[in-house]
Amino acid sequence: MTGFRFPHFLPCILAFAFCIFPALASEKKDYDREIARQRKELDDLHDRLITEQKELESLREKRESTLGTLEKISGNIKHTDQYLSKLDATEETLNASLASERQDLTEVQARIEDRNRVMAKRVRTLFMTGSPDRMILRGWEAGHGDFMRKVFFMKRVLRYDRSLVEAGREDAQIKQRAMAKLDGRLTEVNSFRAHKAAEKETYSRARKMQEKNLAAIQSDEQSKQKALQELEENARLITDIITALEKRRKEELARNRKATVLESGSKYCLPVDGEVVSKYGLQFHATLKTTTKNLGIEIKGQPGTPVRAAVSGEVALITRIPGYGMGVILDNGSDFFTIYANLAGIRVRQGDKVKTGQELGTVSVEAGKVYFEVRKGTKTVDPSEWLRSGGK
Repeated sequence: MTGFRFPHFLPCILAFAFCIFPALASEKKDYDREIARQRKELDDLHDRLITEQKELESLREKRESTLGTLEKISGNIKHTDQYLSKLDATEETLNASLASERQDLTEVQARIEDRNRVMAKRVRTLFMTGSPDRMILRGWEAGHGDFMRKVFFMKRVLRYDRSLVEAGREDAQIKQRAMAKLDGRLTEVNSFRAHKAAEKETYSRARKMQEKNLAAIQSDEQSKQKALQELEENARLITDIITALEKRRKEELARNRKATVLESGSKYCLPVDGEVVSKYGLQFHATLKTTTKNLGIEIKGQPGTPVRAAVSGEVALITRIPGYGMGVILDNGSDFFTIYANLAGIRVRQGDKVKTGQELGTVSVEAGKVYFEVRKGTKTVDPSEWLRSGGK
């Protein structure tokens, strides 16, 4: 008995198998989420710039705090640069997203065209060899295979035909959605480009004005001397705070309170992971363009980053540190005090016992850096050396 013969159009069906269903999409970057994140950062930076401009205007009207004005102007220039840079980065992401949408549309269009070519080839084959019924029935003639194999093949043909229709309908819907998304992204990109151009012009002009104001104050010797006096006054006020805390500690000892002992060893940690941007001692002050004496160090940190206790101690005071915003002062024992300033979201209360590495608060948005000072009694100690030596 002669074996079962496959119809002539089967090669066309097999060739079509690769394009019945859309190819599995490779993992692509989630541009929608990334764009939303970058837009949120832009909004936050924009709000910060507006707030800073209002604060600068208020300082100018009150004619107070030359040092504060200098720091505000410097911070405003830095944040303006960040905002302008973020505008460029967001546009790049939008352009990449647009290219991705176009690629998606190209891929689905290619699948549709491949399917149309295969279907056209199948139609030509059927036209040249006869109707599907004749071709299938020819294989059922006596001596051409068993009945069950013929039934199996017939079902395969019907499944392929159904898949052709379903795949074509699905790709048509995908193409429609892709075109709509592409149109939406094009509108978004064009709108953002117009917004970016306007913001670039506005804030580039504002930046130049702030640079002019900064240069004017820096070149004014009277303003510079006033700023230096403010630095000295801030240092004196901090000393007064420590003196008061030291007096309170001695009074408590006189009432038979057990004295705490400084934890020593290698457990000390930097309050926040980051670059030390201002060292202890005589340093060149970038804003004032002159040499000043730093009583502590400043560590760069991302806003919101946790600020931790360098060593264990008791929260002696939570207060505004002159020149450095809100801060926490720890009594670490053995006459040592550590000062942490430029904080936000303070998580401890006066009288709390804290361990080495315990979170005290976070880096403030306004500063973007942490001020850290170490005192033995009222005398300052180099914080970097103190941390390296483990308090010895």
